Amino acid sequence: MHRDPLGYESELSLEGTYYPLGYPLHLATNSPRVLRAAEESWGLYPPSRDAEPLRLRVTVEAGDELPTPPVYRGQRHLLTIISGPANTAVCDYTQRFGYCRLSEAAASEQAFVSYYFLEAMAFHMLTQWYVTPVHAACVSGVALCGESGAGKSSLAYACAQRGWTYVSDNESWLVRDEEPAQLIGNPSRIRFRDSAVALFPELRGFTPGLHANGKMSINFRTAGAEGLRVENCSRVRSLVFLNRQSDGPARLTEMPRETALTQLLAGVPMYEPHIRREHERSLRRLIELPVLSLRYSSLDAAIEQLEALR
Repeated sequence: MHRDPLGYESELSLEGTYYPLGYPLHLATNSPRVLRAAEESWGLYPPSRDAEPLRLRVTVEAGDELPTPPVYRGQRHLLTIISGPANTAVCDYTQRFGYCRLSEAAASEQAFVSYYFLEAMAFHMLTQWYVTPVHAACVSGVALCGESGAGKSSLAYACAQRGWTYVSDNESWLVRDEEPAQLIGNPSRIRFRDSAVALFPELRGFTPGLHANGKMSINFRTAGAEGLRVENCSRVRSLVFLNRQSDGPARLTEMPRETALTQLLAGVPMYEPHIRREHERSLRRLIELPVLSLRYSSLDAAIEQLEALR
């Protein structure tokens, strides 16, 4: 009998195929909980991109070690995720392959597994090969950019309530080497800060919870919102950088393209130099579109300014 101390022959009899951002991904595991986590993350994405599949193998082993916020480290083509001795992952984007080892206790934390392991590995590989992350919401082809707290999610939802097509709240993905420019999002949910109940009374029935990223938020499912139009992908027509103020009239003005590029690049994680250059090249193409700055204090006034861009 051959010894297998590294677990090469671990039986991973449960399999599923998913399409994060529309790209194919094959998952093998020995835990139905992992399949449920993958379904929660990617089940609503239709297949839309013809590409070599990504592959993930996730082994769940006996153990009661609960997960802790992981440490991510990368060198060249490798990414590691360490959440204590029992919960680790390694990803090689050049092979489009990731391997993850979890304790049973960690696997029971579905949101944690989805956010910190499955999505982290899949999106890391996708950003090396196909897409560039853009810290922006997207509605009807308008990318709403800005730092945390600028109001991207709230303004995107307010636009959607007025008939705009909702694509993403604060996390979008630019398809590289595709013209015209396309942004992909996750239109199935909107994450609000708990203070958003002051803007949207319908959120009062939702209980804020601690997201896996450690922030208190309201997780709003768009499927339950009557009349809301959603799409997974949208052609980009303009970029608007939000500047929320405490008072004063709303005003839409032109913004220097290099200033916009600097802000967009600040939201892109550091990767290998040649990957970083690919992201910068993609973003330089994106800012060839109209780039504007929106100063605003109320959502209604902001939408009045944005209506000219639809």
